[in-house]
Amino acid sequence: MVQFNKENITELNTGYVKEHHLQQKIDAKRKRGLYRRLAAFLVIFSVLAFAMLSTITSQMSTLAEKGKQEKQLKSKLAQTKEKKAQLKEEAHKLKDVDYIGEIARRDLFMSKKGEIVFKTQGSSSD
Repeated sequence: MVQFNKENITELNTGYVKEHHLQQKIDAKRKRGLYRRLAAFLVIFSVLAFAMLSTITSQMSTLAEKGKQEKQLKSKLAQTKEKKAQLKEEAHKLKDVDYIGEIARRDLFMSKKGEIVFKTQGSSSD
């Protein structure tokens, strides 16, 4: 085998060699530009993806919170409707004279003429 020393080898200074070196430099610049553009797009994509994911997670947590509030308000509405029905029934009963008399005897210790009212321990004062 023949070994070549780099000192003995000279480069050709032809137009083809110069053009080849120039093309290699241009290709290297293009590759660097491509890598820089790809890196910039990757950074931009990462930032946008992070922003979208954080927005989605915050919206999901807000939706979950609103769902809990809706359930609480629905149960409160049901309780309010139930209380309204009870109050309507109570208002309807208050139109009855006998019921008013019963309440007067029970809560205010009123009595009819000649009637004596005794309060016992077992009676409730609702």
